[in-house]
Amino acid sequence: MVHDVLEAWLPLRLLNAQPSRRNGAHRVYFGDGQPILVMPEFGGGAETTSKFRRVLREAGFATHDWGLGADNGPVNGLSPLLRQIEERVIDVFEADRRAVTLVGLGLSGIYAREVAKRTTPLVSRVITIGTPLRILDAAGSCAMLRALFAPEAGVGSAAINRMRQRPPVSCTSIYTVADEAVPCDLAQDVESLTSENIVVPAHRHHDLALHPMTIEAVTQRVSRPEPNWRSFDA
Repeated sequence: MVHDVLEAWLPLRLLNAQPSRRNGAHRVYFGDGQPILVMPEFGGGAETTSKFRRVLREAGFATHDWGLGADNGPVNGLSPLLRQIEERVIDVFEADRRAVTLVGLGLSGIYAREVAKRTTPLVSRVITIGTPLRILDAAGSCAMLRALFAPEAGVGSAAINRMRQRPPVSCTSIYTVADEAVPCDLAQDVESLTSENIVVPAHRHHDLALHPMTIEAVTQRVSRPEPNWRSFDA
């Protein structure tokens, strides 16, 4: 289904890096309508990401809520939830006719990475903000969060092994060492030629998304075409 949708809109437009404006100590890079699908943090819905989406929209990006209300975790199983998000990605791709950036706040960053694996041709990159990427590791994980991905929650060992693998698109993990909800060591990805960790000096978990450095990193990443990917330098 994903490939059928992709072929309907090929070829995708090659995007050029956009100019930027200074915002205090940081910059905001301008977009030209690149679609960004924003997923809320655990327990939150569209209202919790509205300011973040507005900032990105005012910078020239086409922002979209994930459309599933509050994130209460994969209470009905992980696969049905991922299918719903996958359908939303297809809708956004069809509406904007461009590959989609997935931005996941907190727990939903895990969904973003999994959906990117299922919809790779339609997804250009994944950006996670304060996401416990290593929640499934044997040590150091929060018991409550681990329970959401237990076999009793419909997540088997095969799914867990897949979740440990990085999606085949560029990945950026943004976090703060002062995060009281997600320990910074759990938010760190394994860096590679197309993945990176960005440490933001936010004072707490809920300040991360709207921190000026986060906005700079997100807008820079999305405004720059993937062939020109390079590590973020504030």
